[in-house]
Amino acid sequence: MPAGEIRYLSQPAQPTELSASSEDDEAWVWEQIKAEARCDAESEPALASYLYSTILSHSSLERSLSFHLANKLCSSTLLSTLLYDLFLNAFSDVALRSAAVADLRAARERDPACISFSHCLLNYKGFLACQRPSKHEDVPGESMDHTSFMSEWSDYII
Repeated sequence: MPAGEIRYLSQPAQPTELSASSEDDEAWVWEQIKAEARCDAESEPALASYLYSTILSHSSLERSLSFHLANKLCSSTLLSTLLYDLFLNAFSDVALRSAAVADLRAARERDPACISFSHCLLNYKGFLACQRPSKHEDVPGESMDHTSFMSEWSDYII
């Protein structure tokens, strides 16, 4: 295998469609993401710190995704910690988490260029742009004045 090429030998076994609940599916996808990140960190030591801080140090998909989005969008006046809390609060909604898992699965299963769930999570700008709450009501306890930036934030990712 040429240097820098990452190849996953086989598609991981997927949970059965009939018996998998959305929580089981989320847990399965999260386990796949962590396994892929561990494999990538071992095969590419230069990325190990990035993979650890973005994926491996987090206990759940919503925490990892919130961390990643917050760091993509932060600025000197809009701190990543504030954004992290805002995204984590939004991802407390089961429907939003299920939608994120469905988006990850769709990209992985339908896009031949997508080599792994972790690759999609970290690098697919289209996936990241779809993860914003669709309206300010999706962020519990926040007023439109404080969250209006979210309506067009995908422009900053892309």
